[in-house]
Amino acid sequence: EDMKLKHVILVLVLISTIFTLSCTSQGAGKPGESDTQMKLVFQDPAFSYQLVRAIGHTYYGGADIGECLSIAHRIKEADFESWYEEWLKTADRICEIANNCLADGHRVSARETYLRASMYYRSAEFFLHVNPTDPRILKTWGKSHDCFARAAQLFPFPVDAVEIPYEGTTLPGYFFLVDDSGTPRPTLILHTGFDGTLEELYFDGAAAALRRGYNCLTFEG
Repeated sequence: EDMKLKHVILVLVLISTIFTLSCTSQGAGKPGESDTQMKLVFQDPAFSYQLVRAIGHTYYGGADIGECLSIAHRIKEADFESWYEEWLKTADRICEIANNCLADGHRVSARETYLRASMYYRSAEFFLHVNPTDPRILKTWGKSHDCFARAAQLFPFPVDAVEIPYEGTTLPGYFFLVDDSGTPRPTLILHTGFDGTLEELYFDGAAAALRRGYNCLTFEG
């Protein structure tokens, strides 16, 4: 009961903090102006938005609120290198935990930690794209991709990596199935563009679709 109470208190504190930040943001600015953009931790709107984006993956296991806030408070305001380094440090640490869990036969724990590591790597490389030739982009994206691929092998439902033919090339994707019964089901199709990743689509829609009895095809296009 004490543990449940602590969890309730933690949630209430978090909600209160976010509400306060929202109200403060709305009240800022010159008289007569309205600033409805909520800022979380950062004053820089891009950093704040990307933090909210990362935390938004929590519901389906792509993030932990405490880990995200801890990372954010170590990042220097509006510093792209600091953003990259702090997200990367945590992603590397979580990935190592996942590897150890898998080696010890803890498949559920491994899956959960691989999913978080995948999204933390995605967050890490986001602002590197200000310089499209930065070699760290592909390296860090590769880690995000690999962590999700490892997690996909541990899901309790079928997941198939697919290559969709398109204008002389192929588009990478995943086909998530509710089960392996072969039962005909409605299928949701999701795709993303420049600033999203194939792996992120699982948290943005595929997981919700599966819970509601839909198969889901995701791809990058």
